[in-house]
Amino acid sequence: MPIRTTRSHARFLAAALMGVICVAGCGDSSDSSPASSTDSPEATGKSDKQVVIAVLPKLVNIKYFAACRRGAQKSADELGVKLIYDGPTEPSGSEQNKFIETWIRQGVDAICIAPNQPKTVKRFVQKAQQRGIQVICWDTDSPECGRTAMVNQVDDQELGEALIDEIAGQMNREGKWAIAIASLDAANLNTWRKFAEAKAKSAYPKMELVDTVVTQENVEVARQKVETLLNKHPDLKGLIAFDSNSVPGAAEALKRTGRVGSVALTGNSMPEEMRAYVKDGVLEAFYLWDPRALGELTVRVAHALVQGQEIGEGAELPGYGKVRLSQQDPTMLILSDPLRFHDKNIDEYDFSK
Repeated sequence: MPIRTTRSHARFLAAALMGVICVAGCGDSSDSSPASSTDSPEATGKSDKQVVIAVLPKLVNIKYFAACRRGAQKSADELGVKLIYDGPTEPSGSEQNKFIETWIRQGVDAICIAPNQPKTVKRFVQKAQQRGIQVICWDTDSPECGRTAMVNQVDDQELGEALIDEIAGQMNREGKWAIAIASLDAANLNTWRKFAEAKAKSAYPKMELVDTVVTQENVEVARQKVETLLNKHPDLKGLIAFDSNSVPGAAEALKRTGRVGSVALTGNSMPEEMRAYVKDGVLEAFYLWDPRALGELTVRVAHALVQGQEIGEGAELPGYGKVRLSQQDPTMLILSDPLRFHDKNIDEYDFSK
């Protein structure tokens, strides 16, 4: 069933009751802030026909979301829409909600949310939809908030299982392993974690999960937490770090504690962050996708929905091509398969440009 858009909240609710899918849709930024109204239609001189799309990352001071912003801006420039890309400097759900409130007041056409705390955004999503604003999630989901679509970077199960398979192979399928993760609230990270844990239990019975540390989306915190973890578990054989800051933090911890070669490490991070660690043999491989492409697809989906385009399996977005929908959730678009980075291909990638 194709995803459809609507600008009327009443029509959206009626369609939802009928089981019809209605769809109306990371770095530094100076486009907007919760306390500013400089991006309002009146302040910017936005014409009635210009589409304004607001994109909210989890936070704005990390390289992953900076790369997402570059892709989002590329789409915005090509489509002729105004992009507002901004968010908190710490992974805070309450701070994100302030941005959403500001954009609702400004009357943007679409809001794209990567929620830090998925359970907190529901009333803000509903308020935006009541004002005729299209709302989608991207990067991380909040399916119960009422969003009309999700732009997902990968198939969650595929990535989670790839990560556990990676360290299992390096651990000879036995021994103690642990997890480093930015937050226990982020839906994407914890969905991958749950798939990894489930496969470990079913496919690798000789592997034992012994600990989980929360790193707060911070490289230095990750380093400190993983150093403590390594000291606590001297016989640890494997570690999965589920976010772009935890992986380099964990890699640095392995170097400082002299555990390189004895503890297998994998996770999700940026090639430019991990290139030196891969070349030095600190870890064999890690995974990601192109975050620039994720930002680009997010804006293109939001724009298409504002324009009233239906999005079903095989549908094409102007300037992008055919979309891929999740087999489990027809309101979820999948960007790509996970990319595996290792010493033979890492020099081919740089998402900072």
